[in-house]
Amino acid sequence: MKNRVRVLAGISCLLLLSFGAFAQEDLDAKWKQHMEMAMQALKEQRANEAVLAFQAAHAIAEKFGAQDPRLGQTLFFLGQYYYTQNRFSEAGMLIRRSLSITEFNRGPNDPEVARILDTLASMYINEGSASEAEPLLKRALSVRETAFGPDNPDVDASINRLASLYDSQRRYEEVEPLLQRSLEMREKAVGEDHPLVAVALNNLGVLYHKQGKLDEAEALMKRAWTMREKNFGLQHMEVDNSLSSLAALYRDQERYEEAERLLMLSMSIRDNLLGTQHPMDPLLAAGLRELAVVRMTQGKYAASQPLLERSLLIEENFVGKTHPNLASTLINLARVHLNQQQYDQAEQLLNRALQIQENSLGRQNSGLAPALNTLAEVFRQTGRTAEATSLDARVDGLGGN
Repeated sequence: MKNRVRVLAGISCLLLLSFGAFAQEDLDAKWKQHMEMAMQALKEQRANEAVLAFQAAHAIAEKFGAQDPRLGQTLFFLGQYYYTQNRFSEAGMLIRRSLSITEFNRGPNDPEVARILDTLASMYINEGSASEAEPLLKRALSVRETAFGPDNPDVDASINRLASLYDSQRRYEEVEPLLQRSLEMREKAVGEDHPLVAVALNNLGVLYHKQGKLDEAEALMKRAWTMREKNFGLQHMEVDNSLSSLAALYRDQERYEEAERLLMLSMSIRDNLLGTQHPMDPLLAAGLRELAVVRMTQGKYAASQPLLERSLLIEENFVGKTHPNLASTLINLARVHLNQQQYDQAEQLLNRALQIQENSLGRQNSGLAPALNTLAEVFRQTGRTAEATSLDARVDGLGGN
């Protein structure tokens, strides 16, 4: 009798274990199904369905245990999605929890840990919290160096992320050794004529431009330009990048004719590669503005006008007719009309720019000064001295940003 009881008890335990295993398998299948549904919905831009599927996957994943890798994966993707929906606090909380779970399962020096650190750092940077991003990027770099060694492409990517952060903070002395290391790594890994080396050369040249090392900057930019034309031909966006960088250097050196020539080449590339299929691409507007400003500096106002008019049309199509970013183009176009003695057109453009800026900045912001000063000049040239004097006084009374 006792033996029968023992056998029955053993069978019961096996049945319970089997049922638990089947239940776990069923939960795992449902979790995978919801995750796949969420990914497919994201791919097809069905945001509401994506979040519902992610949330369902999250609810199931919580049942796997507090340190289960599937929970960490779910939290990471759900956190990323929340961030795209401007749910910053929830996103950060989920991704930090994902980081903790991943460290528990894989160890603190696993490459997946570095990927999550990069994501979290990117969120902090986009929210204006660069000081919180820096230690995350430094640790991600250290993790990758430990996992892959010092010369791995993933290490190079980490170096450039950290350099980009320092550059945004104008910490140029700290940027320089990072970009130099990146250049040396790429030359060693892929050879001196590879497109990746050209990118590193141009990046370092742009940095030297910011540091005032103009001769060094020009030499690096020209070398990058030559390599890119050799690798890609004359009509390529990588070549355009070199032309724009070098043109900016020449502009700041007041070498306006050389800058104009390069910007014209740049615009020919953008028009050929973007203009037909993407005539409203913001990159076209940026090139048009840069070329127009260089021409204005040389007094070529009539030649600047169609460039700014086309740029304005593209910008309005992209951001709408009342966006603050339109103000600088409106003011420059007004200056073009002013210098051609087309005062009515200049005044209309400046009034529009002021209305946009006052709505976005307020009436006392110092950012209104360029538009007010230009409008005062319109009034002076048209004999409206009292109105010009009134605007001068308003400029003097403007506050800070």
